[in-house]
Amino acid sequence: MLPAFYQSCVEMISKWEKMVFVKGSSELDVWPYLVDMTRDVIFIAAFGSSYEEGRLIFQLLEEQTNLTLQAMQSVYFPGWRFLPTKRNRKMKVNDKDIKDSLREMIKKLEKATKADEVSNDDLLGVLVESNIREIQAHGDHKNMGMTIEYVIEE
Repeated sequence: MLPAFYQSCVEMISKWEKMVFVKGSSELDVWPYLVDMTRDVIFIAAFGSSYEEGRLIFQLLEEQTNLTLQAMQSVYFPGWRFLPTKRNRKMKVNDKDIKDSLREMIKKLEKATKADEVSNDDLLGVLVESNIREIQAHGDHKNMGMTIEYVIEE
């Protein structure tokens, strides 16, 4: 994880240097850059790719968090979450989009792992590789190991 943190810091500082080089000197709001760097490090450690590749997932998660906070601040009625309100429909769409994006990442990673094209230095890669080994150890039975849905939930 340290190399991921280092690489993200270098990228962030190089962006700052480019901005200062153009203007000579500059006042800079660093908060958005620190947020992006944190997201990038988390994404690299968890999924093995940069934040740029997972930007959609983070945007959907952020929107899902805001919708959840709105729901928590409103009056609670039992069963309200099952009604097709605008917020509930948006939350379901976001959940589906997040799971679809993760499913695509997992399928790509499974193909690359089976073809020995990738080194699994990230959490998802280790999880997928161990799952593939578990399935192969039991004679390629699909009912052994974890399903893609279970990996997504993890």
